[in-house]
Amino acid sequence: MVGGIYTADPEMLSLRATLPRFLDMERDHRSVVLAMLRKARTQSGTSGARYSLFLSFDRGMEVLANALTDAISACQIKLNTRVAGIERHSGWRIKTNYGQTLEADALCLAVPAYVAAQLLSNVDAELATELNQIKYASTATINLAYRRTAIAHPLDGFGFVVPFIEKRSLLACTFSSVKFPRRAPHDDVLLRAFVGGALQPDMFALDETEMLARVENDLRELLGVNDRPLFAEVAKWQNSMPQYEVGHLDRVQAIETELQKLPNLALAGNAYRGAGIPDCIRSGEAAAERLLSALATSSTPGRHR
Repeated sequence: MVGGIYTADPEMLSLRATLPRFLDMERDHRSVVLAMLRKARTQSGTSGARYSLFLSFDRGMEVLANALTDAISACQIKLNTRVAGIERHSGWRIKTNYGQTLEADALCLAVPAYVAAQLLSNVDAELATELNQIKYASTATINLAYRRTAIAHPLDGFGFVVPFIEKRSLLACTFSSVKFPRRAPHDDVLLRAFVGGALQPDMFALDETEMLARVENDLRELLGVNDRPLFAEVAKWQNSMPQYEVGHLDRVQAIETELQKLPNLALAGNAYRGAGIPDCIRSGEAAAERLLSALATSSTPGRHR
């Protein structure tokens, strides 16, 4: 399950970086099973609201992006613009792919670690080296819509993950319209399949047509799908999933230690202390607080912040 979540080799993952609670449970109770049993006994008879483990927006993740855009509408936002280089002087000088130069007192890099490493290679070589130690895997998502009658499986769950030993094309499949309400009309089903990851880079390298054909074949065998999808959309995400391998938190600590030399620089994103949306939000807020604190103690007049 953990390997599926992180699209990783579970033998290489750091438990402290991915599921620290289980490590604490084993330490405090001798085993995870004993800890769960003891917790179940202490929580019996409790009352109060119960919330699903799975939450999302009613119109998808673009709700979050649109809300953030509205919240910073007074700021200058440059769309479809790539940072070509960064220089450090009294503040920061950012060069874009259009030849523009921006001056800034503070800088937040909310990009993959390997991109941050490339941009910072001429600023702090040691920091860039540490950032490059974080490995990444590529993954693809395939959304497929079916008539409910085309699937024999009762879909009495939220989805499934596939162990590597099964030698399937799929890493996992989410029953999206079961997991989240109003994702599909009543008589239809929306599925989301995951392909690639650290253990199956050859699957990610396939063209979309071949990838889709293999996924459909797996779904026929695993879910009893007996018809072609109403539609299917493939999205490929190159080097998108950071791999929290053993020693990851030590690497992050080394990055944060080196970052102390650059108080007006912050890093944010899924590469450091959590890959989920809440983790990324927490990372962004921490980066903003770091930069606001640095600016508050600086006498440099404000420019692009």
